[in-house]
Amino acid sequence: MHGRLAEFQRIFWWSAIDWSVKTPDSDPSAFIKLVFGSDSDLAGVESVANQYRAMFDACDVPERTRKMIMGGTLAKLLGLPE
Repeated sequence: MHGRLAEFQRIFWWSAIDWSVKTPDSDPSAFIKLVFGSDSDLAGVESVANQYRAMFDACDVPERTRKMIMGGTLAKLLGLPE
């Protein structure tokens, strides 16, 4: 799958275009709609997080968006500090 990570850009095709897509904090990246999650056991979570990070790199996901995906969005929804 690693060689195909950039294909996610086609799925999240509305990034950085002038469409009225509602996103958290008006973030222009379509990737902001993702929230990290895993059905792995605790020992496997780091591997899944690394897969997300590899996809972020392959798709040039902005750093702020990465932080929101990896916990910022849920922290905001739950009223927790980011």
